[in-house]
Amino acid sequence: MVEIAPENENSFSSRVFIHDYPNNSRIEARYTSNGRLYISYYNIIAVGNYPSIPRLTRKSQNNTFQYPIPNDYIVETELFERSLKCETKYITDSKVCYTINWKEGRVEWSISSTKSSTAVVNLFLQKINQNRSTKLSGPRLFGFDIEPLYNFRLQIGLQPVTKDNNRRKRPLDEISSRSQQNKRLNSFGRDVQNAIDELIIKHKLTNLSGEPIVHLCYIELDYKENQQAYIKFKNSNNFSATQTRLDAIVRVCDEAVLGRDGYRNLAAVFPTLFREYLVANRRNEINELMNMQIHIGIFNIDNEINNQSNIDDNFNNNVNNILVDDHEIGNGAFRSILDILKILIPIWKAGQNPVIFPGDTLYIKIGGDGRNVGRRQNHVMITFCLLNEKKEVLKPDHQYW
Repeated sequence: MVEIAPENENSFSSRVFIHDYPNNSRIEARYTSNGRLYISYYNIIAVGNYPSIPRLTRKSQNNTFQYPIPNDYIVETELFERSLKCETKYITDSKVCYTINWKEGRVEWSISSTKSSTAVVNLFLQKINQNRSTKLSGPRLFGFDIEPLYNFRLQIGLQPVTKDNNRRKRPLDEISSRSQQNKRLNSFGRDVQNAIDELIIKHKLTNLSGEPIVHLCYIELDYKENQQAYIKFKNSNNFSATQTRLDAIVRVCDEAVLGRDGYRNLAAVFPTLFREYLVANRRNEINELMNMQIHIGIFNIDNEINNQSNIDDNFNNNVNNILVDDHEIGNGAFRSILDILKILIPIWKAGQNPVIFPGDTLYIKIGGDGRNVGRRQNHVMITFCLLNEKKEVLKPDHQYW
């Protein structure tokens, strides 16, 4: 153990330090005033370093020594039966943030100030409802006058200040602008993505060549009251899976007759769903692919429309509200049954229970149905089915057109 005692009034500190630093992080400080001995204990968590041009403590008296303030310095001490953790962090080259953390029961408290170490100590005294006449020295509580730490930092050398931009960020709860909230969440999402990528590599969630085989899709966050935030992550390596999910959504919307507005409202409630424009674009792509394989042709039968006297009176009442373009009468669209069979036959032959086998005869039934739309217009749809499917032909999705 080493004891450092002040030699004269102009010495570095008026306190006596008993220590074995850096072999032991615990330092004892003794100070005598008016015949009374005061003892303080410090546990050095991080010794920190002095910047190139360190800030100095304020000089309250002519003979008061000004101590350089270290950066990234963390020390534990005790005061008023409380265990305190004091920290210093340079926000800029000329501004220091002083922080005191402590715990009372299960509640953790923290106060900060950029004025001075004494200012944050005064805030601490107010927080614990200490007598206003109580005066404490900030440099002593933080241990800026501990000479062995001062000498140790000089051996390390002066270090440039690394700015921490997070200190300047406001809490999310104080941000009212939706765009600024999204910007903060996007920044958070990028950090999460980088951290997850490192964990994937660390835990070997990869293939034999070392490429990741698992990917982060989205995360759901609950904040404030009854509010959620969803962060989606793009994955260029998972294009096929995205296309498969889009195809499934397009099919479900078609089978459930769910329109664009209905899906848009559903996606607003469940943000994990694809945006409506992505579904619409994929539907157009599917239509183009289908039209290339099974072309849709247009024809006109040039058939004269005869007035029918047995139309329901309900249609007669609304006939004036239905607009019929005479040029559209007789127009129709068709698909070649041969083109459809070229697509369906490989499907019927595949699987564990194929519908047809080589050499089988295909029994095709053609049927149709129509409906009246007012007095002057009706729609007719002609379909076909494969009787080889037996009872399956009774299902609507086994009627082809």
